[in-house]
Amino acid sequence: MSGSIKSNNGISSGLRARLTASPLAVAGIAFIAVLSVTLYAQFTIETREDEEQVAHHVFARAHIGQNLKSYLESRFLSVNGIVAALGKESTPPAEIEFAELARPFHENFSGVQAVNWIDHTGTARWIVPLAGNEQVKDKDLTALSIPSRAIAAARSDGRAHATPPITLLQGGIGFASYFPVTRNGEIAGFINVVFRFADLLDSIAGLDPKGSISVALHYDGKYVLSQSEGPRGEDYKSLYYDLEILDRTYQIEIRSHEAIVSYINPILLIVIVNLLFAGAIYLLVKQVGLLARSESRFRDYTEIAFDYLWETDREQRITYLSPRFEEIAGRPASEFLGRRLRDCNIQAATDDSLAEHEEMMARKEPFENFVFASTATDGTKTWISSSGKPRFSGGGRFLGYRGADRSINEQVTTERRLRRAWEHAESANQAKSNFLAGMSHELRTPLNSIIGFSEIIRDQLLGPVGKPQYAEYASDVVSSGRHLLSLVDDVLDLSKIESSTFELSEDEIELADTFEFVRRGFRRHAEARGIGIHLDVADDAAFIRADTRIVRQMVMNLVSNAIKFTDYGGTIRILSERDDNGSVHIKVTDTGAGIPKEHLTRVFEPFVQVRETALLSHEGSGLGLSLVKRFIELHGGTIDLESRVGEGTSVDLTFPKHRSN
Repeated sequence: MSGSIKSNNGISSGLRARLTASPLAVAGIAFIAVLSVTLYAQFTIETREDEEQVAHHVFARAHIGQNLKSYLESRFLSVNGIVAALGKESTPPAEIEFAELARPFHENFSGVQAVNWIDHTGTARWIVPLAGNEQVKDKDLTALSIPSRAIAAARSDGRAHATPPITLLQGGIGFASYFPVTRNGEIAGFINVVFRFADLLDSIAGLDPKGSISVALHYDGKYVLSQSEGPRGEDYKSLYYDLEILDRTYQIEIRSHEAIVSYINPILLIVIVNLLFAGAIYLLVKQVGLLARSESRFRDYTEIAFDYLWETDREQRITYLSPRFEEIAGRPASEFLGRRLRDCNIQAATDDSLAEHEEMMARKEPFENFVFASTATDGTKTWISSSGKPRFSGGGRFLGYRGADRSINEQVTTERRLRRAWEHAESANQAKSNFLAGMSHELRTPLNSIIGFSEIIRDQLLGPVGKPQYAEYASDVVSSGRHLLSLVDDVLDLSKIESSTFELSEDEIELADTFEFVRRGFRRHAEARGIGIHLDVADDAAFIRADTRIVRQMVMNLVSNAIKFTDYGGTIRILSERDDNGSVHIKVTDTGAGIPKEHLTRVFEPFVQVRETALLSHEGSGLGLSLVKRFIELHGGTIDLESRVGEGTSVDLTFPKHRSN
């Protein structure tokens, strides 16, 4: 026993001797070991931070892009609501009416510099707000190069267009958008909304509480603007995100800023050796702190990107919901955990959307913006947009889904309000048309009676009336009654068309007879004004299949207009011809006063007369061309009008090929 003890003591003593004989070597070995462990730990931490930084950056990119898209879409959706409301009006909006539509939009949405009404000529008429924007009032925007191109594009394709970045009158940089307002297929004007880029970028400035993300805006490869406040340190990495603003594509640069982590300085060898254990504790604490900071950063990104996060298992049962779920959904998480979504008493946007969503998840495909509603215990309904992607193990085994949801109550409310407004406008317009269409007998019968009895008095068929003035008055009543009956007929025909109760009575029409019928009807009137009416019917365009009364009325309306606005000694031509496509054209041309170019877009609007002021004394309801347009469209055709002031006007009615075979 004693020998064994001595032997052990001897080994211990020898080892101790060798160790104490080379203190530098021991210190060196200890230093190398501790330094290696430290550098490895630092390298591992930095690598993880780099990976997390990249992941967080990509995550922030998706979130920021979604926020910018929602920011613009919510505003464009409201502008389209204003466009729809104005498109239902028969006349351009008055300043007070436009202000009532535009002011709530300007007050409720940030980033809007002004909301303007641009008439069909491109002139800024109404400005909301006017203060600070006085320079734009009554300004012809088509005279400015940048606005004119956007207006021309919107006028060309009937869609909203935006300008490139522009310097605003009030300072700063922004862009102008032009939303065309269309009535009866014609551009009646434009809604011009001017946005400030600074508000667009600053709207996302508060999304990063750690201050490590900044955003800049580029257009066409050129820098435009950065958010007013943000980190100013060295860029860690930049990612770019395309942002569509109507017909323009901008680039959003998302910059990540990160401080450089210092490694242990080897010069401080003595300090490190002497503080070896303290250094180890320090590194441990630092590592724990770095991990805590990484987790905090990740948690912050998830909270700013979406309202809450979720996960499911392989059977699509919900296994995780982040803390904000109950705040958003208004229901305890226990009602969802361990269940499939369809079993959680939710309401899908449509009857088929939930089944389609489950089929997509069964195929293990990623999805975006699946919309459903959750009803809280107090009856409050929250609409939620959900996005998710499948998770797989390293070996490719499906593990479940992971996703993020956000509340879209405001968007759903806005869409419903606009839909109700649209339905009410449609209902009111249909009711008006149905009422007038049903008044045909009640209006025409009394007028015919008035005209008939007035003719009896005028012609003294039952004997002398006593005083000659009575016969003259009766003649005036007959003339006025016939004019009124003509106006009533036009209004009732227009109402029938709008209420979809107008029916065509089609047969084969010989155009030579129709043209001669019209010429006989206007012969005396034309001769009294010294106007010649000439007919020309092409051999291959002598017949069409259409409603005889309607074709006569269309030609009569066009000839009536031509006579009104043609001076003494002028000429009117009525002709037919066939084009290369087989379509038959009926044309009425005159040598009259013509229509100014700026009024041509309005000639087909009901109750509108756009001739020169000196000619407005001519009688007429302004329904002639509007009715002709609707009549030719009932036949599947089109109308085209060309006019030059002082030279005359030509109106071309095109009947499709199948009506001439």
